[in-house]
Amino acid sequence: MIPQKIQALFEFIDFLDKNKEHYIQKYIPLCNELTELDKQRSSLKPNKNYKDKLSYDFIQEEIKEKFIPITENIYKPITSKLQELGIWAGDEIYTSIWNNNISEISDFKRNFSEADIKQIFHYKQKYLNFRTETNSDFLCLSFVFSNLDEILKELFDFFKDTDENEFESFEPEIIECKSIEEALHLYTNSPKRNFRFTLPSSFLTSNASPTQKEVETSRMLEELSVLKGEVKQLLNSSTSKEIHSSYEEAIYRVRILKSVIEDKGGFSVFKIQENQNEAMLQQLFKFVKEGSAWDINVEVNNGRGAVDFTVSNGSKDKTVIEFKLAKSSSLKRNLQHQVEVYKKANDTNKAVIAILYFNQTEYLNLTKILRELNLDDLENIILIDGAQKLSASNVKN
Repeated sequence: MIPQKIQALFEFIDFLDKNKEHYIQKYIPLCNELTELDKQRSSLKPNKNYKDKLSYDFIQEEIKEKFIPITENIYKPITSKLQELGIWAGDEIYTSIWNNNISEISDFKRNFSEADIKQIFHYKQKYLNFRTETNSDFLCLSFVFSNLDEILKELFDFFKDTDENEFESFEPEIIECKSIEEALHLYTNSPKRNFRFTLPSSFLTSNASPTQKEVETSRMLEELSVLKGEVKQLLNSSTSKEIHSSYEEAIYRVRILKSVIEDKGGFSVFKIQENQNEAMLQQLFKFVKEGSAWDINVEVNNGRGAVDFTVSNGSKDKTVIEFKLAKSSSLKRNLQHQVEVYKKANDTNKAVIAILYFNQTEYLNLTKILRELNLDDLENIILIDGAQKLSASNVKN
């Protein structure tokens, strides 16, 4: 007899299959249109030419309008169905899809009956057909399908007659990386490739067992992989606002970064102590700056110490962005002197400073420093909470 949790997975496969033709006929063409619009937008230089500016604004509005039906008719119904069936607990990184079902699947593989096999093969083929025929994450469900593929492969791989990898046509490529920064760099610079990363166990909890390290690796890298999609969705769905200066653009982009870290699960990147550094924060900002109409660049060392990024439109409108850690022993001194030096070196009088903290002690010390320097009420000093938080499924009313 098929247990309840596995039956719920089968009901979800039925839901996907029921909507498959509708997705293929209506929404995959829409996703293709959005992908093409994104390419067109990326090729424009709106700060260099008025025609490009007009085209950029028009395409940006078109993307926002076209993304709404995908969110309303694809993302929301699919994730709601997953919650309704108890497959997903509502956490922002979807790891509960594995956690909620792996125990039942492991038990079933030990205790299935011969009468169950026909049904298993039926639903395996139905899911494989859906994934192969749609061949899409609908621009917003890459992490959902990645986790579904993983848990369903764990079930269906037990029930097959050959060594063939039946998920190969839509599975991501596995790339070995030496560091988190390398994985993020590859992901940032190859946004269209379908891949996942592996890391050395030294980046994980030192006293963890091999099994725990394997699980930590998988979860951490899945969390990283979803961030770029979260950023893109957030940018596409954000309220349209005319930005008139590099300063306004810098504020906007850093606030998007703050939202991704605090509200979209990005804080999980920092759960490993080795990742609690400015380099990781800078890598995450590279996701956020993508698609900007402004020139946002990593600043080379100009002889007085390098700022992290500059936002500019020619030489007359430039804003520097500096990322700092609240735990830095030199934070107060740097806030007093460093940014003023940067502004002079870069011929700009505008700066945005993002300061990342990881616990309440760091936050209290940071706010004390800002008060002492009379910097506690400035919009261009943005505090980002990188502390670990409970997932939505673990927060009780």
